[in-house]
Amino acid sequence: MPLRKAPPADVRQTMHTAFKELQGTITTDDSRGFPESTLSRVREEALDIENRLAARRSLRNMRRLMPLFTALEHYSKSIDVLCNGTPYMPWIWAPITLILRIASEYVEAFEKLVEGYSRIAASLQRFGLLGHAFSDDTRFQQTLAIFYADILEYHKHAYKFVCRNGKC
Repeated sequence: MPLRKAPPADVRQTMHTAFKELQGTITTDDSRGFPESTLSRVREEALDIENRLAARRSLRNMRRLMPLFTALEHYSKSIDVLCNGTPYMPWIWAPITLILRIASEYVEAFEKLVEGYSRIAASLQRFGLLGHAFSDDTRFQQTLAIFYADILEYHKHAYKFVCRNGKC
C-alpha cells in the first residue's frame, strides 16, 4: 500500500490557526479533558445533560444532536489523514458538551446552540460519501480544513456566548 502524501501547507496552516484560536479562547481548566475526548464519550455526556434537564423538568430533546454526532463520525474519518500527528481531532467534538453543560442553565441560549449544531450536522452529512472518493484530492482536503476551521469558529463563538456573564 503506497504512503499517502502529506497534506498541503495551506491546509495544515488553516487547521493550525483554527486550533490555536479556539485553544486560546477556552480556558485551560475547561479544556483539560479535550485531548482524551472521544466522540462516543461526548454522545454519552449529551445524553447525561438531557437526563439532568429532565430531572429539572426542562427537557430539551437532546436527541436532536444525534445527527450531528453521526455526521461528525463521518467527517472525522474523512479528516483523519489531516489530523495525523496533531492534537486537532478531539477539538471538533470536545467543546460541544462543555458548551451545552454551561448553556443548560439558560433555556433560550441552549435552544439557539442546539439549533446551530443542527445546522452544522446538515452541512457535514455529505462527507460520509465524499471522504472515500476524494481523500487524496488537494481541493477536497482544503474543503475539509475550511469546515474544520468553521466548526471550531462556531465553538469559539458559542463558548464566548455562554461565558459572557463570567459563568466560566
